[in-house]
Order: sequence, then C-alpha cells, then structure tokens
Amino acid sequence: MVKIHCIWVGVVSAGILLTGAATPVLTADINRLPVRGLVRPLHQAAIATDLHARVARVYFKEGDSFGKGDVLIEFDCERQKAEQAAATAQSREMKLAFDSASYLITKGAVGRFDVEISRARYDKAAAEAAALRAKLKQCFLIAPYDGRVADLLVEAHEIPTNGKPLIKIIEDTAFEIELIVPSRWLRTITIGVSFEFYIDELGETVDGKITRLGAAVDPVSQTVKLIGVLDRKPNRAIAGMSGSAVFKGGGS
Repeated sequence: MVKIHCIWVGVVSAGILLTGAATPVLTADINRLPVRGLVRPLHQAAIATDLHARVARVYFKEGDSFGKGDVLIEFDCERQKAEQAAATAQSREMKLAFDSASYLITKGAVGRFDVEISRARYDKAAAEAAALRAKLKQCFLIAPYDGRVADLLVEAHEIPTNGKPLIKIIEDTAFEIELIVPSRWLRTITIGVSFEFYIDELGETVDGKITRLGAAVDPVSQTVKLIGVLDRKPNRAIAGMSGSAVFKGGGS
C-alpha cells in the first residue's frame, strides 16, 4: 500500500498560515510563494478638539486633497476672542498695579509683602491670558502634512462633542506595504530584502524593500508582520488597496 502525505497551505488574511505544527517551510518557498499585503499610508490621524464652539466652515470634503498648513476646519470663536481680550486687559491692569507697588516700595510707601501680592496677581492674570491665546489657536484645525480627507465626521453649524474625532486624514505622498509571512522566514528575511508587489486593483507591479520587522510573532498562526516601502508611488494608488508580494532572495 502506498501512503500519501499531504501538506496544506492556507491563506489567512494578509499572509500565509501553515497549518499543522510540524509542517516545514520548503527552502524555495520564500522565493516563489506570494504573500498577501495591504497598502497603507505612512501617516494617518483622527483629529479632535476640546474646543466648545460651532463649526463655521469645513474647507475640505471626503476624498479632497490638501496641503500642509491648509485650514481643514474653522470654528466660530467670537466668544473665545472676547474672553481672551478681557483676560489681556486684566493682565495689563495687574501689570500696572505691580509696577506701581514696585515704585512705591522704593519710597517706603508700601511693604515688600504688598509687592509680592501684586506680582502674584500679575503672574496669574498673565497666565490666564496666555491660556486663552493658546485656546484661540484651536479655532483652526491645520493640516500637519500633505494628504487627503479619509472621513469627514462633522458639518458646518454643528457643535461637536469634546474629544470626538472631527476629521480623519491620511498622508498620500507615499505608502507602506504591510505583509504577514510565516515566522520561520525570519531566518532569511532581514531589513533591506527586496520584493515585488503586485497591486490587484491597478494590475501593476512595483519593486519594494523591507524597512521594519514585526516586534512579536503571533503564537497561534506562527506568522509575523513585515513593513516595506515601494520604490515609487504607483499612479492612482490609494490606501487600502491589496496585492501579493514575492521576495527576491533567500530560503529558510
């Protein structure tokens, strides 16, 4: 009787799961087996604010591109501006009182204790004015980098909840590729190893290289995450696209 032994290779999410605890990875597999990967942005952010104010204007809608330094969302901050003006005036008043006390002590008209009280009042008023000036900077949500709006969660005339994300943005000037590979491949794959990545949605192949290795192996699937960058940004590529990577060298 002839016994037939089968090795099952299953594809799991963005990588390859080798089923069976004793199943080996063939030496040539790393050169010929494709692994699934995901296109993701270098940077992404969900921007929120603790400013309690009405949204005056939204400058970019979902899918729009913006540049670093552009205003994404503007708030109606008339009340905050008035509060800051009042605090600045009070700070000037306390400064005059402190200057007056500092002069009078030279004439013996007041004691040092009075001067210190004036100084403390001025310091407090100046700090409150500075805090309100900083608060006014939140009246404009400024783009931290070139990118696109991934999701818009607020509209003009709304008063958003404190701490709730208002807009989600991504940097689309360059992308990373996230790959999940069998952990045994770490014997061969190191930072700098090259691969070819085929993007399903575009039908285009782009060269890339590994830049970071995962910090931990998944103990259940015995896989590890790898992060790579592409040599160039494919035309029309956007975050979330998927594809397959084939490595160019090495074996375990």
